[in-house]
Amino acid sequence: MTDVAILHDRFPGIGGGEEFAIEAARVLDAPIYTTYVAVGTEIPDDVDVIPFQQAKYTSLPWRPFLEWKNEGMNPLETLNVALDLTDAHPDLAEYDVVLESAPLSKYYVPEVDQRIVHYPHSPPRWLYDLYRDRLSSFELPFVEIGLKAYAKAWRALDKEANDYVDRFVANSELVRDRIRRFYDRDATVVYPPVTGDWRNDGDEGYFVTWSRLAPEKRIDMIAKAFAGLDERLVIAGDGKQRERLEEFASNYDNIEVRGYVEDIESLVARATAVVYAPKQEDFGLVGAEAMMAGKPLLGVNEGFTRYQVREGRTGLCFEPTVASIRETVRRFDPDDFDAGEIREEARRYEYDRFAAGLREVVAETAAVDAPPERDRETDRADDARGFGQQRAEGVLDQ
Repeated sequence: MTDVAILHDRFPGIGGGEEFAIEAARVLDAPIYTTYVAVGTEIPDDVDVIPFQQAKYTSLPWRPFLEWKNEGMNPLETLNVALDLTDAHPDLAEYDVVLESAPLSKYYVPEVDQRIVHYPHSPPRWLYDLYRDRLSSFELPFVEIGLKAYAKAWRALDKEANDYVDRFVANSELVRDRIRRFYDRDATVVYPPVTGDWRNDGDEGYFVTWSRLAPEKRIDMIAKAFAGLDERLVIAGDGKQRERLEEFASNYDNIEVRGYVEDIESLVARATAVVYAPKQEDFGLVGAEAMMAGKPLLGVNEGFTRYQVREGRTGLCFEPTVASIRETVRRFDPDDFDAGEIREEARRYEYDRFAAGLREVVAETAAVDAPPERDRETDRADDARGFGQQRAEGVLDQ
């Protein structure tokens, strides 16, 4: 039987990466090792999470420095996590296979006979496909030079760590293509699972969008597109743009900002359609959840969202502009779409398929170059005989 452990970089909260690690632990009946779990983060009782640097990241004097702009935006915290992951927890050496979740977990240096499956969610985007976008936000010449040098060093380290990986797994075809482009390695696609009570309870005449209310989700663009239309828009979610969106929505009777909605499934179940416009989304759980509910998806024509929308079957595509969203909403007719057909397209996101795909990848990786113990003993004996023969022939004495 193969012993498996999950290695996740850190738990600053429960986001998509953390949810994947938790579900992977359930499917593989494996513990999760991580650098730390942020204070206030609730871990499910049925999952064993082992933080091996908890005090360093949550106690004084380090905590204020490591908490500043956390979740990947703090270079000091990112560097510390990467360094702590190189040796990680000593018990990890006892496992046959380590499933690495999130990009930084790749820095773990494995034992010679360990197998590594790496599920990065995406190569670090600030180093690759979003590099120029991030760099353009810093206009000071000396700052720009420093950032270029910093990114170049990280890029070299990132690619060097690929040598430890036996098998890459991508959460979508888009991420698989990024792995091929930036790492020159192939990857198996295993979609993250869609969980929850997603269903279709009819149509109460409103469009819905939900996510973190952050600039890269472009919720403000969707709101502007609905301004003045006859159609209703309900926005769910929380984040730094919430106050600004609420102020904007107060000027229009057809736009409502509800904030965080715990029972998001019920809100979606009664919607006409879902509108989603994130910037170059890696996977797009919102789109997958909308399809599981049998709701048409009006999605932006970029990132993985464009793979989810099959024009005229699962929804409609629009370009990332206010005018394009508005025109798409106007030409959308819910009678053109069948909820059963949409749900059939969403079957690829079912939990059972995720579980089967993940178990298959781990089993195949464990079987590669892993001879039985008796064969290893034979190899060692053969090596010893060969060494003795070489000495007898004087090869090693020259």
